[in-house]
Amino acid sequence: QGLLPRRTHYAVLPDPEGKRVGSGGATLHVLRYIAQREGEGENPFSGKRILVIHSGGDSRRVPQYSACGKLFSPVPRQLPNGLGSTLFDEFVVGMSGVPSRIPEGMLVLSGDVLLLFNPLQIDFNHQDAAAISIKESVEVGKEHGVFLNDGRNYVGQFLHKRTEERLRALGAVDGRGNVDLDTGAVILSAGLLRALYALISTKGRADETKFSRFVNEKARISFYGDFLYPLAGAATWEQYEKEAAEGTMNEALLACRREIWEALSPFSMKLVCLSPADFIHFGTTAELLGLVTKEVEDYEFLDWKRHVLSTALPQAGFSSRHSYIDKSARVEEGAYLENSYILENSCVGAGSVVSNGRLRGVSVPAGVVVHCLKLLDGRYVARVYGTEDNPKVTLEKDGTFLGSRMAEFLEKNGLSPKMLWKREAAQETDEHSLWFAALYPAAECLEEAIHLGLLVKKMAEGRATEQEVDTWMRSERFSLYESFNRADALWVDVWQRELEYRILVNGFMDALEKGTYYKEALRIFGVRGIGEEIYAMLA
Repeated sequence: QGLLPRRTHYAVLPDPEGKRVGSGGATLHVLRYIAQREGEGENPFSGKRILVIHSGGDSRRVPQYSACGKLFSPVPRQLPNGLGSTLFDEFVVGMSGVPSRIPEGMLVLSGDVLLLFNPLQIDFNHQDAAAISIKESVEVGKEHGVFLNDGRNYVGQFLHKRTEERLRALGAVDGRGNVDLDTGAVILSAGLLRALYALISTKGRADETKFSRFVNEKARISFYGDFLYPLAGAATWEQYEKEAAEGTMNEALLACRREIWEALSPFSMKLVCLSPADFIHFGTTAELLGLVTKEVEDYEFLDWKRHVLSTALPQAGFSSRHSYIDKSARVEEGAYLENSYILENSCVGAGSVVSNGRLRGVSVPAGVVVHCLKLLDGRYVARVYGTEDNPKVTLEKDGTFLGSRMAEFLEKNGLSPKMLWKREAAQETDEHSLWFAALYPAAECLEEAIHLGLLVKKMAEGRATEQEVDTWMRSERFSLYESFNRADALWVDVWQRELEYRILVNGFMDALEKGTYYKEALRIFGVRGIGEEIYAMLA
């Protein structure tokens, strides 16, 4: 769409052959791509400033962003061009000051964490690598990764999801109860990149045999667990070989680790603790809901707003983005609407989320997510689940679903587990999780899909009639996993863009009707102005 600067090269690199190769394998894939594009010489990474954003996860804990990708999760801010911001936009804006602070090398980021800081705090010269950290409470740290400072401002140890007691015992907690939090941001020097590339090359040229040994779904090398651990000052081979794997521990991974250890253990990692700085994690549906409803005022300095490109009144007690809300609709406190039409006589309950939906005369209960997708075959699916549900948790571990337990859902409706877990679960896992449960019926139109999706909520409450349960059982149903894999991702973009344009046009026409001078009203469209699509709507 011409939105990215042409003088910078951008590339999207999916894992080879569509297989999960781990974040480390993906990084090696990036190195091979750069070397082959730039010319495989003594050091193809010398003199280059490279940004890598790992963003290949399924977004299981925020399923509404699976199809578009977590990297394009919406952020409650309007960009100068009139469009709504995304996590990717914020990455590009926030990291644009970093290249001036590093002579060469690679900055690696995690695709679901927004790091806010002043780039002038970074001074990356004559170092092998640098871990970007911020001070956070030990309560936050125990849920993430923590760096242990060796006393010389270098990383002594990596401590991933350790208990508070263990963190304190190791000396990772300071007098204020804070730790050096791992933000997922790491800078690697050109020399270290060359050492990594040597793992998959011979005499400076890519070696397919070596590449396939390191980049495959069996080894599933982790960038954070396998590449960074050897850089810690107190790291030992004996502990390294016992470190948890991104996938499963096996001989293929251990063989890779032996070579990685030999290549990287001579290097060290500087600990760069930023202050002031902030760390915003878009990890779960509950976290997202809290950010856009309760905590949005905390980020007013970032120009975050409760309502972005929405017809909602500014004082409304819910939050909305790219949404058209009819005057007769009722949206209760703490709800969040995105990319949706909430039309005549519809109601959205407190603390609920509606995404990519069009509601007309529909009531959404409190505390649920209604997320709509169009499938590649032209049908629609409405995925309905609780805002507190964790799709990763299994039935065996008593996972919750829409206010009750999964086991209770089966019992209330006379269902057996094989009715829900019959296809992809057998291929991917033996565990019965919400992610793989075939719950959501496909329909020919969006409105019918929403009706059938809300029927699932009714079944969870035990209020569905025998006839309704029979209708649900006879329908072709999809899981969260399968529906996102079969989703028409282009439809998501077209749907959101058209809705965005309609809201802009609505605001423009409303301003004119109120007597606003047309040149002033045109500012609604931002620096972009009126494009062909908007002109067609106005015409």
